[in-house]
Amino acid sequence: MLKGKPISIVCFFISILAITSCVKDVDFEQAENLTLTPVVASSVVYTDVEASRFSENGMELEVVRDSITNIEIFTEQFVMDNLVRTELILETTNTINRTFGLQVDFLDDSETLLDTLTFEAQPSADGNEVITETTEVYENERLEALKQTTKMVITLMLFPSTDGSTLNENSTGRIILKSKGLFYLNVSL
Repeated sequence: MLKGKPISIVCFFISILAITSCVKDVDFEQAENLTLTPVVASSVVYTDVEASRFSENGMELEVVRDSITNIEIFTEQFVMDNLVRTELILETTNTINRTFGLQVDFLDDSETLLDTLTFEAQPSADGNEVITETTEVYENERLEALKQTTKMVITLMLFPSTDGSTLNENSTGRIILKSKGLFYLNVSL
């Protein structure tokens, strides 16, 4: 131990040692070439449709649409300049004993179709949740088109039943669509 020596002198020598050892061989030029590659996760779409919504005046509806307007994620110049890849993970939860086709259309300000995703949600024979997941990757030209998106239209298409049954105002169950976006950025400083 350091009995009898003032602690401040010992601290002084340790500080000098730490400062000189940390400064050696540091290349300050590398700070000029710094690139950050964060990945940002965000909810993109959520819709919850009850089975009874597929019936109107006692007639089964084959199609239900929903839309999301004023999508603003791509209006930020920082995002436009630094976004290099996007993954959209779409998940459906179906408790209805019917198969559904899902279509997500991406539109710009002038309602021009930029991209379309299609996939199926499998039926639930017993009312329990059946989860279906799909992932879409956007890079290069497809990503540039996605960056122009200001509106999304979600279309749920009810497929015919295998047993001839129809949905009505008293039908139970629901289909839920939710999605998460993983946004890959490349920020050079």
